[in-house]
Amino acid sequence: MDLYSIALFAHIVGAVLVFVLLTVEGLGLRFGFAYAPLNRILGPISAVAILIPGIYMMAVQWGWAGWVVVGITTYVLIAAIGAYTGINVMRGRINRQAAIASWLVRIGMALGVLFDMTVKPNLFISAGVVLVVAVIAGGSGLVLRRQVAS
Repeated sequence: MDLYSIALFAHIVGAVLVFVLLTVEGLGLRFGFAYAPLNRILGPISAVAILIPGIYMMAVQWGWAGWVVVGITTYVLIAAIGAYTGINVMRGRINRQAAIASWLVRIGMALGVLFDMTVKPNLFISAGVVLVVAVIAGGSGLVLRRQVAS
């Protein structure tokens, strides 16, 4: 067991925590309970668990590979969009449909990053995967909304 293995474990725990937080948010949106306070506590913990070990692993093994750049950028976007959405949900400034759309897009972005971290493609494929999966996930909300309305 070496430091890289421990960093990888912490990084994966942080990624799992992101998906847990997205799940809690989805349940909160579905059943109407306040999820944002929990996300405000656990979100920064997931950030530390992802970014610090990730930066270490990048420094000792991967460098600024395309999938690393896309992963960091996408994680920052997921966190920023999630914080913006959560704050506006708590203040009653965003409707449920917009919050669900934000949630779906962030799930797609997170799945795209998961693919990138596993397959490790070049910059353009990494960015394309995140974009395509985010659009598909966000678009699924539109399709589902139309089906429910029909």
